[in-house]
Amino acid sequence: MRAPLTFVVGLVVTLLGIVLMVLAPSPLRTVTIAVGLFFVVFGWFVGWTRHRGFTILLGHLAVTAGCLMTAYALYQLPGMARAPTLLEVLDLPLFWGLFTVCGGICMIQHGTCACCIRRQEQKL
Repeated sequence: MRAPLTFVVGLVVTLLGIVLMVLAPSPLRTVTIAVGLFFVVFGWFVGWTRHRGFTILLGHLAVTAGCLMTAYALYQLPGMARAPTLLEVLDLPLFWGLFTVCGGICMIQHGTCACCIRRQEQKL
């Protein structure tokens, strides 16, 4: 396993997507499941420091997508009639937007961090 934390995060996102798909079916849930499966496969087989350029590019794309989701979610907040439950919070775009921004920052850090790169070079 190249990136155990990425594998675990991908597994949690996949399981959360499946649970949300069962509780509230929507075609958008397949995106959550697909992203979770991508991180499971990427964490198991590839890892973040093996292809640094791809990691940095993916991190910047994730930060951009997360900012767009967060901005979209902030416009939706005033229209909510009541406070959401915990499961509803995990289904809102604000949660996923902030989660994606943090994940993008993590990807950029792993692509440029000297200690991560040195650790990968020692394994090879």
